[in-house]
Amino acid sequence: MKVINCIIVEDEQYAINILSDFISKVPFINLEHTFNNPIEALLHLKSTPVDLIFLDINMPELSGIDLIKLLPKNTEIIITSGYSEFAVAGFENNVLDYLLKPYSFERFLQASQKALDKLLLLDIPKPTPVSEQSDSFYLKTDHGRIVRINFNDIIYIEGLKNYCSVFTEHERHISLVSMKTLADNLPQQDFARTHKSYIIALKRIKSIDGNMVMFDKIKEKIPIGVTYRDSFFAQLNNKMFK
Repeated sequence: MKVINCIIVEDEQYAINILSDFISKVPFINLEHTFNNPIEALLHLKSTPVDLIFLDINMPELSGIDLIKLLPKNTEIIITSGYSEFAVAGFENNVLDYLLKPYSFERFLQASQKALDKLLLLDIPKPTPVSEQSDSFYLKTDHGRIVRINFNDIIYIEGLKNYCSVFTEHERHISLVSMKTLADNLPQQDFARTHKSYIIALKRIKSIDGNMVMFDKIKEKIPIGVTYRDSFFAQLNNKMFK
């Protein structure tokens, strides 16, 4: 079972006590340390990194938002605050969740599950590089399964922030992998980027109507973005009868 190592950074002891009690009830979270002083927490993290920080915002000497800017980018943050007005600033700094005090154990558990889901996805390796002779590649999905995907089965790929969805006729495979990584591992002559969020299989195209691509087996239509339009049609032109 994946275990999340965490610390609490909170200047009020009663809030630390509540969080510590909630954490003790969740089997996949291990509380390593608590801090009343954010500067002490920062010094600790330089030598002992953790997966997750439960962080208050309104603290003396250094605010939670200022502390976030000093932390390693791969540290997940769940803010715990009695002030809702800091929520926007928190999410602008890519915090995982925002717990508004007083919060229930159920709400805490929901945020903790979100942290677990995120960290499990971060453990997923990139797809296995393929050679020119390969007809498939291996991809670890969000369910923890490793699947072999044939290039011939792919209809299109959609990018969603840090994730990608690979669509075939009957399945959708989601993985924590970038569009660039997938694009670099596809046969360049058979796939084309039509949009910042889409890669399509050229042989699956049924028709093109304006700036939309249609396929044989599915109802979805894929847009052709302005940035990729010229390169897409240039690539398609090489496959057309003259």
